[in-house]
Amino acid sequence: MTDYHVHIGQFKNAYYYADRVFSVLKKNGVDEAYFSSTTNCVFCKESADERFSEHERKNAPSASSLYEAIREEVKNALLSAKEIGIKAHALYWVVPDFHLADLGITVKKVMEDIPYDGFKIHPFSQKWNFKDERILELAEEIFEYAEKYKKRILIHTGVSESDEPHQFEKWFSDFPNVKVCLAHCKDSAPIIELFSKYKNLYGDTAFCPKDSFDAICKAGFEDRMFYGTDFPVTHWYEHCGEKKISADLNSLTESYARTLKSFAQYFPKYV
Repeated sequence: MTDYHVHIGQFKNAYYYADRVFSVLKKNGVDEAYFSSTTNCVFCKESADERFSEHERKNAPSASSLYEAIREEVKNALLSAKEIGIKAHALYWVVPDFHLADLGITVKKVMEDIPYDGFKIHPFSQKWNFKDERILELAEEIFEYAEKYKKRILIHTGVSESDEPHQFEKWFSDFPNVKVCLAHCKDSAPIIELFSKYKNLYGDTAFCPKDSFDAICKAGFEDRMFYGTDFPVTHWYEHCGEKKISADLNSLTESYARTLKSFAQYFPKYV
C-alpha cells in the first residue's frame, strides 16, 4: 500500500521524527510513501515582518541555515526509510525565501543536493504572491524542471483565495506531461472542472471531505484520487488541545490505525 501524502519534521509545537513516522507506516501495512518536511513551515528572518513579535523576528533562522537543516533532515529521513524497509520518495517543499534571498539556491541545485522525486508547493503556508514576477519565474522553473526530469508536483489546495487551484492553471496547460496532484480536494467544483480539462491532474484523500470525494467520483474521476493521509498532521490535530503533545511511537501507531479505520469507512477502495 502507498500513502501519497506523508510528512516528517516540525509541525507547530510538535516534532515528528522520520524513523518513527516510517515505522508507523510499516506497522500499518504501508510499504511506500511520498513525504515532505513540515519544518519548511518555520518562517525565515527574510520573511519575518510586522506580523511577528520582535522576539520571533530576532530568533527566526536565516533562509540559508533553515535550508541546510532541512537538507540534512531529509537526507537522514531517506536513510531511515531504507533501514526500516519503506520505499520513500522525498518531495522538495518549495520555500520561496530560499530562492529569493540571493543565496544562489536554484531549483536545479536543490534537486542535485538531494535525490528528490518531486516538489511540494503550499501557496497558503508560504503565501505565494502571483503578482510578484519572481514567484511566477519560480513556478515556471519548477514546472520546467519537473517536465524535463519527469518529477511529480504536489500542490496544497483549499477553499481560500490563496490556495484556490485555478491560480496554477497556466502551468497545468503549458506542461501537460507533468503529473500534478491537487492535495485535499476540499471543494469538489474547481477540482472537477480542472480534472475535466487536464488529464495530467490527480487528487488525494488527505483531509478530503466525504461529500467532495463522492462528488468527484460521481463525476467520473474516482481513478484520479490517490490515497493520502497527511500523517502525522492528523496526529497533531487529534492532540492539539493538549499542553504537551507526545509523538512517541505508540501514540503515532494508534493514531495512524484510527486514520485507516476512518478511511475504511469512507474510502474502502484504498484500504
